[in-house]
Amino acid sequence: MKTSYKQIFIIILVMNVMSYSQGLTISSGTTFSLGSAVVTLPGNWNNSGTLNAGTGTVVFNGTSGNQTITNSSGETFYNLTVNKSSGDVQLANDILINNILTLTSGDLDINSKALSLDGAATLNESSGNTCKNGTINATVSLNAPSSNNVCGMGAEITSSANLGSTTITRGHIVQTGNGNNGIERYFDITPTNNSGLNATLVFHYDDSELNLLTESELILFKSTDSGTNWTMMGGTVNTTNNTVTLVGLDGFSRWTLAASTLPLPVELISFTASVRSSSIELHWQTETEVDNYGFDVERTIQNNKNETQTWEKIGFVEGYGNSNSPKSYSFTDRNPVGGSIFNYRLKQIDTDGKFSYSDVVEVEMIPIEFILYQNYPNPFNPVTTIKYAIPFECNVKIVLYNSLGEQAAVILNKIMPAGYHSIKFDGSELSSGLYIYRIESKGFMKSKKMLLIK
Repeated sequence: MKTSYKQIFIIILVMNVMSYSQGLTISSGTTFSLGSAVVTLPGNWNNSGTLNAGTGTVVFNGTSGNQTITNSSGETFYNLTVNKSSGDVQLANDILINNILTLTSGDLDINSKALSLDGAATLNESSGNTCKNGTINATVSLNAPSSNNVCGMGAEITSSANLGSTTITRGHIVQTGNGNNGIERYFDITPTNNSGLNATLVFHYDDSELNLLTESELILFKSTDSGTNWTMMGGTVNTTNNTVTLVGLDGFSRWTLAASTLPLPVELISFTASVRSSSIELHWQTETEVDNYGFDVERTIQNNKNETQTWEKIGFVEGYGNSNSPKSYSFTDRNPVGGSIFNYRLKQIDTDGKFSYSDVVEVEMIPIEFILYQNYPNPFNPVTTIKYAIPFECNVKIVLYNSLGEQAAVILNKIMPAGYHSIKFDGSELSSGLYIYRIESKGFMKSKKMLLIK
């Protein structure tokens, strides 16, 4: 009887330093134990087997072109060093660093993958040599931290409060808004305790990330909705140390740097609408403002068939221009006619003409009874407006009579949806005098007088 054995190949690196003339491939079924050795590679890293990283170091030192790190299951290194005279090291998959990631010369192109740092790991980047094109993340416990540059990622935190378990993600996608751009770095800071922090943030950056912005104009911006809206927070820039410092923070979220002269958008923190009698009141508030010329108030009407009409401007509210404190605004739509469901939005306009739109708020305004309003203006010459309200869809007939009771015109005779409506009447073909207009709809009948003076 024959016995079958499964062959397992194990390579144990016992030499202190090993250099390769090309790349390194760990084949499927092979275990590569690095121990405490240093491996230098001018070529690519391909691992289809198993790496026991030990306390060893892998150094990428190719002299030209990009070198890649490939492991479809993700790779874990103890120490990883990029020391290239030309080109980058590029990730084909996610990696984890347990101890030190050093960028001596050349960039680490994360290539839209994820670079994770163990909570005790450290990222060492020399000037002009950074991680790019992806995210770096780490989770640590921050108990009343003092100038803690978490894992060397560049978000240095001080707080009198315990933040607890805190996840920090450093991204390298330019944050945009208001037609302007930030630098090529942002931080998402998510502590367990995120209030009453009395914290200081020192935001570190590299000159290679400035994205053509003027360094001396850099200030901090904060977003609580993952980069859609931004609050200008300020801060003190140190162009020698490549930092911007801001004190007195109550909580953390997303942070980036942009130029004070090319700010990210005005932050709209609330926008509401409510019905008051036959009018609709709009209220909104901004957290901060930069070069805010004002707001166009726009409205559209939705009928019972859920068909939305085009947006129309119904008013303008002047902005405060520049402000670091919350500002409140209001506008009253005194003529919400044409249906029962009204949508509103704000067009925020900068002093240079750039603009952006707010979210849409919807108001349902259905009358509880039939109403015929007095025409306006009255007296008129020759055009006036007649406003009426109906509580449900029905046929509406409005007829005009002269002072003798003779029919002078049929102003309206059609099926209309529930809501508040208005219709313009042109009396240019009538002679001056007193007229009576009467509405008839589903048993409701009401008359009012109007005076045409030519």
